[in-house]
Amino acid sequence: MAQIIVGLDIGTSKVCALVASVEENGDVNILGLAKSPCDGFIRGGIFNIDTISRAIRNVISMVENQSGEAVKKVIVGVAGSDIKGILSTSVITTRAPNHEITKEDVARLIQDAKNVRYPSDKIILHTLPQEFKVDGIEHIKDPIGMIGIRVEATVHIVTASVSLIENFRRTVNRAGLEVEEFVFQPLASAYSVLEPEEIEIGVALIDIGAGTTDVAVFEDGILRYTGSLPIAGERITGDIRKAFRIQKYLAEELKVKEGYAYLDAITEDKSIIVHGIGSREPFEITRSMLCQVIQPRVEEIFEILYEEHLRKQGFARSLSAGIVLTGGTALLKGIVELASKKFEMPARLGIPTKGFAGGFLEEVQNPIYSTAAGLVLYKAEEIKQGMKSKGSIINETVKKLKDFFKTIFG
Repeated sequence: MAQIIVGLDIGTSKVCALVASVEENGDVNILGLAKSPCDGFIRGGIFNIDTISRAIRNVISMVENQSGEAVKKVIVGVAGSDIKGILSTSVITTRAPNHEITKEDVARLIQDAKNVRYPSDKIILHTLPQEFKVDGIEHIKDPIGMIGIRVEATVHIVTASVSLIENFRRTVNRAGLEVEEFVFQPLASAYSVLEPEEIEIGVALIDIGAGTTDVAVFEDGILRYTGSLPIAGERITGDIRKAFRIQKYLAEELKVKEGYAYLDAITEDKSIIVHGIGSREPFEITRSMLCQVIQPRVEEIFEILYEEHLRKQGFARSLSAGIVLTGGTALLKGIVELASKKFEMPARLGIPTKGFAGGFLEEVQNPIYSTAAGLVLYKAEEIKQGMKSKGSIINETVKKLKDFFKTIFG
């Protein structure tokens, strides 16, 4: 019997939902896909639970009508500048020189790694083993079955503030739904937009939404780093509004329809008529004038990402696959070319194109749906492996990600 999964991406400007079925043969079919405007956030944080709950209920009603399924539980993507990744190491010694390392040994390692110090107002969102060392032998992905006395683990722990998670939970509950699991958004998006070769040779996935820009760095098939900054598409819209003294909705419309992130990408410097506020006369601008407002802000985002999240973390020269941009703001024309120039490495647009067997295949191929699609694929792989939500000890997200890519790409 098919199992139903619902991915819910609660963003600063929109809420997206995707309903899919996991068939007995492993196929994942999209049964419903929808988005709804949302205006209950400020700087990536919830400020109006009722407003967001109504948006959630609205989008869930749409996918329920499309799919014919009553939605009760959802996998929720979360992001925010207070979501942090920290590295923790742990060591155990086994009982005898010829001891075979077991799942229980690894469980002890992972549990010990969770004891790393972090602020009391934070909770652990993900515990992701990166690699192990057995009796001095490094770079081991899975030590179970090996013989060894001293076993060490390096673990990437993603933390989020208690208030962020509980506000998201309360908002979803207010919409009449239960949260099955929370997943860091760029980690979810990786399931829907990254190629297996990219996570092996090194890639930075940059998810640019309305309220936050989130980054996840993969290398050697492992999630190496996560980070976030509170500057994204809404800031660009605000710049346009102030520069041309127009209403916010007109600024957003200009950005989406005519906006370019890179001046050199403009092939036709089209004139645009803009409606003035109140009784003011309409006025004319050009694409290049609009770009001169947009490009500096996008460059600022890229410069902060490069300096704080790539160079300082040691990834500036090691990402052979370069940059993958996704999220709604990644639809800005010329942004891929600008990213390639600013980061001095290859860049491409990340679109959900693989992982699904049928259903709304054309509709899902949009960066707006990267997180919602990834949330479903994340959970679908867990189901296909016969695991429960909490998983087994070596059921860490990185292993699921690699196994998923192997399933899809062979």
